[in-house]
Amino acid sequence: MMRKNRESKLDEMQEMELLKIERTGCWMAFWLLLIAMAVQMIAYGNADYKTIAGEWIVFMILAIYMAGACIRRGIWDRKLAMDSKTNLLISLAAGVIFGALEGIVIYKNYHMAAIAAATAVISAVIVFAACMLGLSVAMNRTKKRIEKMEEEPEDADEM
Repeated sequence: MMRKNRESKLDEMQEMELLKIERTGCWMAFWLLLIAMAVQMIAYGNADYKTIAGEWIVFMILAIYMAGACIRRGIWDRKLAMDSKTNLLISLAAGVIFGALEGIVIYKNYHMAAIAAATAVISAVIVFAACMLGLSVAMNRTKKRIEKMEEEPEDADEM
């Protein structure tokens, strides 16, 4: 059996550039999958989730992996503060966007403004609550992980 050479052929600058390219590609895939699902929901209606099942599975695997990996390493975000105000704003945005999307889809399918508005509000509240809960749990776990990492000695030989 032939072993592959696992040593990098890149210098440090090339390695950093490759990491930037991979990061951009990952986030591009993440947001484009989300946009593709939203467009498909509007175009085909939410009654047929089979149209977005593949994108949804890939999107969720990517989202769960990224969140878990960041929490495990004690990383929250490059620019956003790790606090309840940030979680509230992100949850509100997610709720409003999803509520609007759901309202558009319901109105497109049934042409009943009152039902579409009620569905939009209910969906927005549910998504807001779920997002707020998820972000709060993730924030608390990240803070605990950071505390644990700060308590651990950097090198066990120094003790």
